[in-house]
Amino acid sequence: MAAPSFGDKSYWDTRFAKNPSPFDWLLPATATPFLSSIQSSLSTSPSPQILHIGCGTSSLSSNLKNFVEDPKDIFNIDFSSIAVEAGRSKDGTMNWKTLDLLSAEQILEFRNFGEAGEGGWVGLIVDKSTADAIACAEDVVVELPYVIAAEAVKGRCQTTAKVHPLAILSVHMAYLTAPGAKWLLLSYSTSRCSFLTSQNPDDRIVKEETLEQGFTDPRLLWKVIDEEALSAREEVSGTGDVVARPVVKHTLYTLERTDFKINAR
Repeated sequence: MAAPSFGDKSYWDTRFAKNPSPFDWLLPATATPFLSSIQSSLSTSPSPQILHIGCGTSSLSSNLKNFVEDPKDIFNIDFSSIAVEAGRSKDGTMNWKTLDLLSAEQILEFRNFGEAGEGGWVGLIVDKSTADAIACAEDVVVELPYVIAAEAVKGRCQTTAKVHPLAILSVHMAYLTAPGAKWLLLSYSTSRCSFLTSQNPDDRIVKEETLEQGFTDPRLLWKVIDEEALSAREEVSGTGDVVARPVVKHTLYTLERTDFKINAR
């Protein structure tokens, strides 16, 4: 049996159309450690505005309202319009928007959706396994120098290259966030953020040649300031002599936006 196409929009549209019921990946929406991390991150955030990426049908969207004074500070994002419309119909007090996080054109437009300062307007990104799903997508063919970049592109030759989707996501999220903003990235993987932390050249997801041609190194934009193992939900029914299942752990990464500037050309 083929693995689900978690990187394809059609997969999620079909899933949400068939089952619009609330569903949360990896941890329940009420998981105390995750909610505590949200509260802690917002306490030091440069902005009260929350970007909930890959919101799907998660109940977390509603729980985020407990951390803001104005529900309009919450931006629930998904590239499935079915999930977005379902969420908007349930609670229109928050912002809901259909957005492809790997589309530079859509990210540039979305930047104007909020009150963007010089360094972006989002103070906290909440990500429950969305980076995991995006990591399953195919590499994206982009024009270089990239439209969202760190340096002036004068004199550089125009070319194209395939870039890992996590690298593109990192650049796009950096463009939307202010220095000091946090990205809470909950993942099933213990190595999801190795592309930001590893000293092994084999773990780097952007080729040196691509960086030289005008794509910004994600390691300049984000630093991992914390990693925490969280116990996954276990659903065990019945009693009796049952051998305990191994405890499943997921990893909560806290990323912090550096003050390295990127701009749209």
